[in-house]
Amino acid sequence: MNMINDKLKMKDVITLSIFNIAMIVIMLVTKICTMMLTTPAFDYLFYVGIMGLLCAPIFVVMSNKVAKRGTYLITGIFGGLFITVMGSPWFLPVMIVIGIVCEIIMMGEDIYRNPKRNGIAYSVYWALYALGSAIPMFFFKEQYLNSLKDSYTEEGIKTLVRFYGSWDMLLLIVVITIVLSAIGFIVGQKLMKKHIEKAKLV
Repeated sequence: MNMINDKLKMKDVITLSIFNIAMIVIMLVTKICTMMLTTPAFDYLFYVGIMGLLCAPIFVVMSNKVAKRGTYLITGIFGGLFITVMGSPWFLPVMIVIGIVCEIIMMGEDIYRNPKRNGIAYSVYWALYALGSAIPMFFFKEQYLNSLKDSYTEEGIKTLVRFYGSWDMLLLIVVITIVLSAIGFIVGQKLMKKHIEKAKLV
C-alpha cells in the first residue's frame, strides 16, 4: 500500500463513523447490563473486557475494510467522545493518546490486514482503555471521589477505590481485558473469513 492510498478519504471516515457508532451502542448496552445484572466486583473486573470481546467482530471487519492509518486514532476519538458524553471529559485526551499508541504499533504497509499485528494492537487498545479508567485515582483522587458523592453510595465509592486504587486489581483487570479482547478478535477474524470475505464485502 503506497502513501497515497494509505491516506483516509471521506468514504473511509464515513465507514469508520458508522462502525464506531455500532461499537458505541455495544459498549453502552454492555455497561448498562454489567451494572444492573451483575455484582460491582464483576462489573469492575470484566466490563471493559466484555466490551472488547463483543466489539471485536465489528472492529475486525471495519479495520480490514478501511485498512488505513488513522483507524485506531478515529476509534479512540469516538470512544473518548462517548465517555465524555457519559460525564468524564478527561477521558477524551486519554483515548486520543491510546489511539496514537495503537497507530504506532500498526506502522507498516498493509498492516491492518495482518491479523497478528492488528490483534495485538486491538488488545493493547482495550487494556489501555481499562487502565485509563483508573487515571483519576492516581492524579486527582480527592477531587474525583468528591465528585462521585452525589451519585455513588459510600459502599460504592469504597468498591471503586478497591478495584481502581490498587495495582494488583488493575493488573487483574488488564489481564482479563487482554484475554477477552484477544478471544473476541480471533472469533471476529474467523467470522470475517467465513462470511464477509466470501461475500467479497472486504
